[in-house]
Amino acid sequence: MIPLSGSTRKTMLFAFIFTGVVLLFPGAGALAQENPQYTVEEYNAYQAVTAEPDAAKKVELIANFFKTYPKSTLRVHVIGDFQGALKNLQDAKKWQPIITVGRQFLTVIPDDEYTVALVTAAYEETKNYAQLAAFGEEVYKTRPSKDLAYTIARAYRGANNRARLMQWAEKVVAEDANNYEMLFELARGYGDMERNAEAEKFSRQCLKAIQAATRPEGTTEKTWADYTSQIQMACYFIIGNSSFKRSDYANAIPNLESSLKINPRNGMACYFLAQSYWQTQRIDQAMKNFAKAYLLGGQTATPAKQNLENLYKQTHRGSLIGLDKIIEAAKADIK
Repeated sequence: MIPLSGSTRKTMLFAFIFTGVVLLFPGAGALAQENPQYTVEEYNAYQAVTAEPDAAKKVELIANFFKTYPKSTLRVHVIGDFQGALKNLQDAKKWQPIITVGRQFLTVIPDDEYTVALVTAAYEETKNYAQLAAFGEEVYKTRPSKDLAYTIARAYRGANNRARLMQWAEKVVAEDANNYEMLFELARGYGDMERNAEAEKFSRQCLKAIQAATRPEGTTEKTWADYTSQIQMACYFIIGNSSFKRSDYANAIPNLESSLKINPRNGMACYFLAQSYWQTQRIDQAMKNFAKAYLLGGQTATPAKQNLENLYKQTHRGSLIGLDKIIEAAKADIK
């Protein structure tokens, strides 16, 4: 999720594919020599794999090995040796070679979860989000999981593909109703599309999830507090905006107020709040919030100023004398 530390995010990348996988490479050669169920030629081919220092050439030897000995009892040790080579590349932070040789290896052994996880991590490290998403979708066809769906959704966000992000976010929250990050993506996405019912639904779910969430390991208290505040501010605004658009002012007012408690400098929220107060004949509150929207600028500043002046004239016998006091009071509230 957004505020997670790098180490926590990498842990999740590995978790989406497998749990409790035991790496095979320590002592693989010694174990192989103890196993009598192979021919001399077969063992020599295995030794050629382990002796090859170049990972790309090693993949070629492995492909030939499994083509020649498809049922070899040395299979686990051959795979373990390649995993060791990948681990060395990972330790050296050679991410592109991991992608290249890892993808080649997966054409031979498509179900090797360790390699899948390292290739996935390498795509993220290189910020190659479009290819990460495509790779993740390939894996998902045979090994679907909510964690992999989450990784794919994040990749599409990194690739700025909003449509695909929304599709995969839906998959995530269908299995993980507390994934506040993807709930927020859906709330924001549907809000931008003005599909207000869906936007409000996911905003409410997101608020419930984020308010019950605990700070992720490796995330500072300040980072977590800032993140959760921003999420809640946006969700309250989306709910308030949706309520306003269907003329449900009784619901719009408390949600817009909640949003403004977190960020009092949201001119749009001030404007819709003012309109909601106006519609419920709470004129003083309406003028105060129109004044705030005017002072904050933006696209609502001009209509806010016009509405403020009209309301003030209606309640002060057509005069604007004293309006400056309302504006000064509003200015103090948004400092």
